[in-house]
Amino acid sequence: MKLYSPWAEVDGSGAVVLSPRLDTLDGKTIGLYAHFKGHSPVMLQILSELLSERYPNTKFKAIQLKRDTMEAFNIPEFDRELKEWLEDVDGVITAYGDAGSCCMFHAYNTVYVEKLGKPTVMLCKHDLLKGGKKAAASRLCPHLRFVTSDIPDLTWVPELDERVREGVIRPGMAKVLDEVVDALTRPLTEEEKTPFVKDNSYAQALEVDNLDGVSDLYYRKGWTTGLPIIPPTEEAVKEMLRGTDLPADYVVAEIPPMMGRATVEKIAVNAVMAGCKPTHMPVLIAAVKAIVQPIVHLEGWTCSVASWCPIITVSGKVARDIGLNNRAGAISQYDQASACIARAYSYIIMNISGVRPGEEDLCEVGHEARMGICIGDSISEDNPWKPLHMDFGLAEEDSAVTMFWGQERYEGHGFDAPSCFKSMYRAAYGGWDRGCCYVMSPGFARALHRSGYTSRKAVLKYVQQYARHSAANVNFRWMYDNNHIPEGVMIPTSKDESAPLFWTTDHMMIVVAGSNYDATCVNFAGGGEHGGPACEKIELPKNWDELVNEYTIKPEYHTY
Repeated sequence: MKLYSPWAEVDGSGAVVLSPRLDTLDGKTIGLYAHFKGHSPVMLQILSELLSERYPNTKFKAIQLKRDTMEAFNIPEFDRELKEWLEDVDGVITAYGDAGSCCMFHAYNTVYVEKLGKPTVMLCKHDLLKGGKKAAASRLCPHLRFVTSDIPDLTWVPELDERVREGVIRPGMAKVLDEVVDALTRPLTEEEKTPFVKDNSYAQALEVDNLDGVSDLYYRKGWTTGLPIIPPTEEAVKEMLRGTDLPADYVVAEIPPMMGRATVEKIAVNAVMAGCKPTHMPVLIAAVKAIVQPIVHLEGWTCSVASWCPIITVSGKVARDIGLNNRAGAISQYDQASACIARAYSYIIMNISGVRPGEEDLCEVGHEARMGICIGDSISEDNPWKPLHMDFGLAEEDSAVTMFWGQERYEGHGFDAPSCFKSMYRAAYGGWDRGCCYVMSPGFARALHRSGYTSRKAVLKYVQQYARHSAANVNFRWMYDNNHIPEGVMIPTSKDESAPLFWTTDHMMIVVAGSNYDATCVNFAGGGEHGGPACEKIELPKNWDELVNEYTIKPEYHTY
């Protein structure tokens, strides 16, 4: 029996071979390429001082990419600067891969330097080597040379003082000095000279004698979380494809970090495994489009050492058509659409994006909602505001998916504006423009509306302006040294002043969902600087009404 693989194929064209190594560092010009964190250029400066003692005729040039979770070629002004900077550089040292997503993006950019023809070595923390290598392989340069160090992530050190520079960084750089020289001068092996050929056999269909043990088979291959799955047979996948008018081989997106080709068929395979119905396909396709929007830096969530959960919100008539619960227990996964769509999304991230625990997902402890939350934005008379997607420029009659990644969860209540806002102010300060997804019951929303807040944007603007805390809580070194000052934002000049809890409204949104029992709001504070929220219109197939009548099921609970 033929079963489909949920694993995505990867476009193997454009593989990068390593640039020829240097014969010596003596008399050469070595480029020092730092990422956005303030300690990275310090590390490279100290490394250059140590190298100068050995090679007094060597020159050094420095450059820093001052943007978090960004690839150099996607920043036109920096890309031009980088290429000019490289013109008289003989070799490059890059630093420092010291956190999950930071290490991955730094590896992407190091591969880019190799692609531009310069021999390069990347420094990273020893326990992040696997993530760095995965990132290099995803950019088709699996033989990128790394040197590992035991220097910790210095992000939260209050000050890069003499004690840190001389007591931590200098001895750490001295330990790896020989390895750095070796990585830049050791001749290439035949393997390193040979273009990488991507093996896509893992993405091909497989044959089984029967369906017994299929769930364990797929779990053993790393394609599921271990829950029982629906076998993705030819018949099941064909039926799932009824949920879209797009051809099966249409590539909706290439999802990082693996850059897996999210064809309509691969989305359908993962949807089948999760128990989805064809009516869920338009939602999943829109969700895939949303997570690759330019404003989203996906690996910032999926490959971070921090822990995040995806929140998938469906707004408009589609939420009602597929039976997505937006009333009592809206966040809980009692209903089929909510549970299956969230689960399918988690499989898409595993099998098309290529993110697995301890491999690419480097979070320390994880998140209880890591496998996703799928909720519906209320379009009933209980919701005093226009549909969520209208805040993103779509028409009221449209339906859409809005993606947000949350981290912490707080719950509060309110019956008037002061009590509502007091609840909405509950969020921990994180040292960046973290943003927040508020999931509020209709009663909570109506309390704000009665107080004159006639739109979601008006509520968020008020929260951003008046949710404040002591500037003494602000990690000024994080914001300045690590280039994390949001554009157009003024930072307090004294710790005696107050500071906004949320620097902007760019990464804030409100979802109205829940029962009319009371007035409750749940705050999912997030990691806004990795992008989002991202909203994508849902495109429906011509046979939509037929599919809704055929597949939408509502439970009938037994009375006792």
